[in-house]
Amino acid sequence: MERQKKASNKAAWIISCLILIFLALAVFNFLGVKKKDDSLAPEEEKTAKAPVQVDTVKKGELDWFLDVTGDLKPLQVVDVHPKISGRIIEKILVEKGDWVEKGQLVAVLEKDTIKAQLNRARAELEVAQANQEVLQKDYQRIKNLFQKHAVPRQQLDHIQAELKAAKARLKQARAVLKELQILYRNHNIYAPCKGVVAARYVDPGNLSDIERPILRISNEKILKVETSIPEKDFPYVHKGMEVTFHTDAYPEKTFSGQVAIVYPTLNPKSRTASIEIHIPNNNLILRSGMFAHVRLYFGKKQALVITRDALNKVPGTGNYYVYVIKGQKAYLRNIQIGLKQGNRVQVLSGLHEREQIVVKGQNRLKDGILVEVKERQNETN
Repeated sequence: MERQKKASNKAAWIISCLILIFLALAVFNFLGVKKKDDSLAPEEEKTAKAPVQVDTVKKGELDWFLDVTGDLKPLQVVDVHPKISGRIIEKILVEKGDWVEKGQLVAVLEKDTIKAQLNRARAELEVAQANQEVLQKDYQRIKNLFQKHAVPRQQLDHIQAELKAAKARLKQARAVLKELQILYRNHNIYAPCKGVVAARYVDPGNLSDIERPILRISNEKILKVETSIPEKDFPYVHKGMEVTFHTDAYPEKTFSGQVAIVYPTLNPKSRTASIEIHIPNNNLILRSGMFAHVRLYFGKKQALVITRDALNKVPGTGNYYVYVIKGQKAYLRNIQIGLKQGNRVQVLSGLHEREQIVVKGQNRLKDGILVEVKERQNETN
């Protein structure tokens, strides 16, 4: 029994030793592999290069233009007011959308009262004319008698005074009649300009009021766009400059116009100047209220140009940057851009001609990272 127990303890001791030896070997191997990996990682990290494609900063010719926007407005808008208050509006002869010519009759006020006044004034004028004619004959007769010493001077003076008064009454009657004739004409309301009836504010039967318009006439055959230009472009915009534009209603159609007014001063707060562009619209395709995208073309200019693919933008800002290749590394460079045309972008500052910039592979880059140039673009598109 004693011998059997000793044999069992010995076997257990041997098994324990074997387990410890196995564990020691496993720990040794794990630590050795980890040390090897740690020693290799920095070296691999040091030699890893980000693959990129680059292009050259170069000078090129760009179309030089300025894009602005604005609403189309009629060149002339007139509210048509009656010249007389308190008269019934008898007729309105046009509707919204009708084209009217300058001087066309568009509305009529009730005329019964003015007609009666005119008839009375004409009658009074006839009486005054007849009275003057009688007195003129009497004056001539008494004058002849006075020259023959048949009547006294007093009688001649009396008839002369009556004739003078009659002439004054005749003159007054004519003035009253003329005034009533003008008033009569003012019961007819005429279009002060040609254009489209844009609005009608009253209906027949309403009383006229000189403070309240009857119609609005809009001349849609000539439209205008009022917009602003930045200070840097102000010297290049002048009266008579041709412009092109398109509208959201006709995105595929190009229209033309001309700068008609350039305001002589700039807004000191916005550093912009106002301009007014006039647009012929004889076919009435365009309508006031449309939104216009206007281009003012200044010509060609030489500029430092890069491909749009090289641009990177700081999120949430208008700031741009590129990666410039120096030696075997890429460095972040902030730049200021100008014109954009197709895949070409003007660089105003931050780059120099013939510098190499990254156009593909920027997503792997950070400032100062090692790069490997895989491909070069020959031309900037």
